[in-house]
Amino acid sequence: MKKISLFFFSILLATTGFAESFVLDNQTSYPDTNLKSKIAVQWANSAKEVDENNKAMIHGEPLTPNSIQNISKSGKTTLTIPDKAEYFRILAWSKNTEEPDLLTNWIDIVPNKTYTLETDHLVPAVLMSGTGC
Repeated sequence: MKKISLFFFSILLATTGFAESFVLDNQTSYPDTNLKSKIAVQWANSAKEVDENNKAMIHGEPLTPNSIQNISKSGKTTLTIPDKAEYFRILAWSKNTEEPDLLTNWIDIVPNKTYTLETDHLVPAVLMSGTGC
């Protein structure tokens, strides 16, 4: 009986006890329901995936929905890091459009860290994709 209890406890701990997270302190004006703007985190599991996401944005391809997590408020939000994720960036839609018009650089994930996002950290997507200027 003791072995069975220990087995179930280890399963419970494995599924809930090891989830890593970080805090995003969103100091921007996004999301704004009046402007229908929104903000989200995009996750990447490898440098190769970062490159693929950058190329997709340059060519105007749609974002991969399962790599995006919407953020519903300003201020501090605790985000659970998806399995195998190594990088993230912030995407913002300043108005009701299909593609984000603002974003950050890719950031290495450090669990249990607080990342502060300010408005000047967001740059126009057209500049990040290399098609500006």
